[in-house]
Amino acid sequence: MEEVKERLCEAFCGMLSVHQVPAGFAVGTGHDGLDGDRIGFYIVGPDALGQYVVQDDGMTISMLEGMGVDLSNKVRKGMLAELREQYAVRLDDGELKTTSVKAEDVGPTAIRFMAFMLRVQDLLLTTTERAASTFKEDATKLLKEMVAPGVMIQSNFVVHEAAAEYPADIGILTPNGRPIALFFAMTETRVLEALLLQSIAEKNHIPCSIIALLETEDALSKKARARANNHLDAVPYFREDPRAACERILREARV
Repeated sequence: MEEVKERLCEAFCGMLSVHQVPAGFAVGTGHDGLDGDRIGFYIVGPDALGQYVVQDDGMTISMLEGMGVDLSNKVRKGMLAELREQYAVRLDDGELKTTSVKAEDVGPTAIRFMAFMLRVQDLLLTTTERAASTFKEDATKLLKEMVAPGVMIQSNFVVHEAAAEYPADIGILTPNGRPIALFFAMTETRVLEALLLQSIAEKNHIPCSIIALLETEDALSKKARARANNHLDAVPYFREDPRAACERILREARV
């Protein structure tokens, strides 16, 4: 048992590097961040009261945003807030830091902060896991910002009672143009539903434009993209150029 304990201590302690700096100590960990650099943090102090603060280098938030994590998005902002609350970390002028602690509490506080920094890295992974909700939210928000006065955006839009089984994610209704039934094509099932709606609309002479918005060009299989491109009114890609994708959607409303 003692040998196992010693090996564990060696492994964990060997992961850390500690260097004294003017503000206190710079701590490096053995964990790689998703930006390719090792995750590290600072222990700043002591202050006039002999206390210390554990904090990042002030670049974590900008790194996340630079790698595509939109922290103004309600879902992602909420995820970061949950993590900060769980690990007692505050955001102060772009820096992530703990409250001031006594010297004897620096160790546990530093370990907790390291765990927080590891969890923050997961935001880059969970953007994929939560892509469905964030993609829909980002696209809908931008469309609402871009539509002209008098244009209505309606969730769970039913084009016609004959097609009630296949509601679009949103409908875009203009005073003079034909309505747009927009599907967020996050799965091939949604593309199939858009195609079924297209078939019903043609059969019943329902005037509307049916669009499948993809998050990226490779969001679906080549076969599914081909079917969508061949039958639907438009199949724009959102992430490559969000404004251009939304402009393409809104042009259909003026046809």
